[in-house]
Amino acid sequence: MTHPATAWYVVHTKPRQEAIALEHLRRQDFEAYLPLFKVFKKSRRAGRPAHTAHEPMFPRYLFLRPTRPQQSLSTVRSTIGVSRLVMFGLQPATLADEAVQAIRQAEAQRENAELADIAPFKPGMTVEIQASPLAGIQALVQAVSKDRVTLLLHMLGRPQSVQVDIGQVQPL
Repeated sequence: MTHPATAWYVVHTKPRQEAIALEHLRRQDFEAYLPLFKVFKKSRRAGRPAHTAHEPMFPRYLFLRPTRPQQSLSTVRSTIGVSRLVMFGLQPATLADEAVQAIRQAEAQRENAELADIAPFKPGMTVEIQASPLAGIQALVQAVSKDRVTLLLHMLGRPQSVQVDIGQVQPL
């Protein structure tokens, strides 16, 4: 079976095994692509700063295309980490190369974003302070920087601005 040179096939993976499937498909000489999305992560430990991490843009899905015209797709379904090749009836689902390029562009833009750009906090938002001497107090976000949030809160009957670690606030 010959494949369109620019067609990408859609692979459905087993839960949280996208990276494993990606690695094994590449070992079989497929061109495989797992779009990743830079996300904001709060630290689970008190005192640790918030950070970014990468998660699959489309959980449980990745894209592949054969590297040779006669390369069989039949090996895909038995690949470690793969659940199945997505099908429309008897035909494998395909995605145009232009669509994959647009996904790559979106991925690159998000990758270059600063922590403040992807943080869930925006000026004017009401938040609750966590894990500090001010824990439990509600405040209004004034500004967000790389790893700090400037908050407006009422203390002792008047407004006060305070800065806290970005991981010490929670949206309401």
